[in-house]
This record gives sequence, C-alpha cells and structure tokens, in this order.
Amino acid sequence: MRSGFLPVKLILYFLGFISVGAIAALLILKIINPESIGTVKVPLLVGRSVPEATKILSGIGLFLEIQGEGYDAEISQGHIIRQYIKEGEKIKKGTGVRVLVSKGKATFAIPYLEGMDINDVELTLKRSGLEIGKITGVHSDTVDKNRIIAQRPLSGYSIDSKVNLLVSLGPYDVPYRCPSFINMPADKARKIAEALGLKLVEQGEGSAVAFQKPEAGSIVKKGDSIEVTLGRRGGFWF
Repeated sequence: MRSGFLPVKLILYFLGFISVGAIAALLILKIINPESIGTVKVPLLVGRSVPEATKILSGIGLFLEIQGEGYDAEISQGHIIRQYIKEGEKIKKGTGVRVLVSKGKATFAIPYLEGMDINDVELTLKRSGLEIGKITGVHSDTVDKNRIIAQRPLSGYSIDSKVNLLVSLGPYDVPYRCPSFINMPADKARKIAEALGLKLVEQGEGSAVAFQKPEAGSIVKKGDSIEVTLGRRGGFWF
C-alpha cells in the first residue's frame, strides 16, 4: 500500500516546486522592469573628444555615429558640440549615438573697406556673410563725409562676423565772417576762397570783383558758396 503512494508524493513535490518557482518569478518581475534588461543610460558626450566619446560608448555596449560638423566659438575642434540622444536616456545596447563635431571657431574673409562710402559697405559685407557692428562717426579734414576712415577687424581673416567702422562726418563746421572781395583781383579772390574752403561762384567778366553775395562780414562756414560778379577794378581792395 505504501509503495502505491510513492508516485503521488513525487507528483506533489514536483507541483510544489513549480509553484514556488512561479511565485519567485512573479516577485522578481515586480522588482525588475523587463524593459531594462539589455538597456543602458546614455552618458554626457558634449565637450568630449571623438576618441574619448568612442571609448566611453564602447565600454557600455554603444557606438558613436558622427552626424556632421559645425563651427562653435567655445568648443574646440574635434570635440562634440551636440548629441542627439539626451544624457540619461535609456537605449538598447548596440545602438549608435549620433553627434555633431566641432570644426572650431568660424573664420571669415574680411574685405578692405577703408575709403568706401558707408552706403556701399553694408551690401559688400552682406555678400561676404558679414554684418556691420559698431559705427563711430568722427570729423575729418582729410576724408570726405560718409567715407570709411578705419575698420576693425582689419582686412584678412577673422573669427568675428561683425565689422566695426570709423566713419567720417566731414570737417567741423567752423563759422567765421566772410571777407570782403570787393575790388580784389580775381586771381587773389580765388586763392583766398580756396584757402578758406569757400566756393567762389563767378559771374560776368573782368579782372576784379565788383560785387559779392553774401556781403563782407556775414557769417559763413567751410563749404559755403560766395557769388561774385567780375568787372573793372575800381580802387583798392585792401
């Protein structure tokens, strides 16, 4: 009789073993997320060199994919500017992490602008992928108004895309009293007007100035026009 119960006991032991295993498996599944099996967290790659990033990813079962290159003012050449999978994100082992690698600071070809009119400079810079930076105006007796006196950076190559300009405002407007040209020889009147920066507008014919407008003593400034009528010399001009 006892021998008949032996198979039954074995069956019961076997079923009990399976039940314990099933319960243990359920407990494990509650503790461990099955999605985490075979996944790793993506490390921070930005700022690292390509060889360094490659080694780090290889150590956790990932590999580096270089998406392209770009200029960066802060991250040096050959180092990673951007990673397309964020730091801390979980991905499957064997996945590639795409990155953008720095070409270093961008360099721009700066044209020679000195002597150009400010109205032409903007178009010239735009064609070169550049733009006007700070504009400083100063008076100048040697450079015409609106012409470029100086530029920074100088012509050549630069990492800065903005060009600062020193622009002429022309000469200072210095007022003074108009001299008398009446009875002055025409040649003498021309020389004095040129020395004072005045434009002598002549009318009539003759060897001396018979009439002027504005009158002597009027307030004029450099660049103003003085109308004179030429005729016969009628006395002393001084």
